[in-house]
Amino acid sequence: VWDDETGEMVNVAWWARAISLYVVCFPALDVMSAFPLNAITLGDNIMVMVYGRKIGQVMKDRSKVRVFRLIAAIPPIIMAIFIRQLGEITDIAGTTGFIIIFVFPPLLYLVGRQTALTRHYSRWTHYSTVLASQKVSAVLVGVFGGVIFLYVLTLVIMADA
Repeated sequence: VWDDETGEMVNVAWWARAISLYVVCFPALDVMSAFPLNAITLGDNIMVMVYGRKIGQVMKDRSKVRVFRLIAAIPPIIMAIFIRQLGEITDIAGTTGFIIIFVFPPLLYLVGRQTALTRHYSRWTHYSTVLASQKVSAVLVGVFGGVIFLYVLTLVIMADA
């Protein structure tokens, strides 16, 4: 039962308050616990993109590893200074799903197709189909994903404004 004036729970068992507190705090704790793992993984992936085949040697240099992990960790911390509401942050972060689903697979397909052609492999595999295994299809899906991402991001930002 909620008090209309203070907005606090009244006449509620201690265990119900404990469950309520857990439900309220869990999203923030979940984000805080996953952040270091995500920053380390993203920093390592950025290093691989920059150094490529030399990554084995570069990973031994702890100062370079720290720099790339900080490159991955600092922007979210700075953004958290300006956006204090966890709901707004998760709304904006959730829009990246459109990029992951609709943009990255076509990009991977196009890069893989180009790599196969430069190595003189057939671009047709056991999984190829006439409609889906075309450059035009990949580009259309990628553009669709980009447009949907921008549209939803605009809606999220406008709803928070």
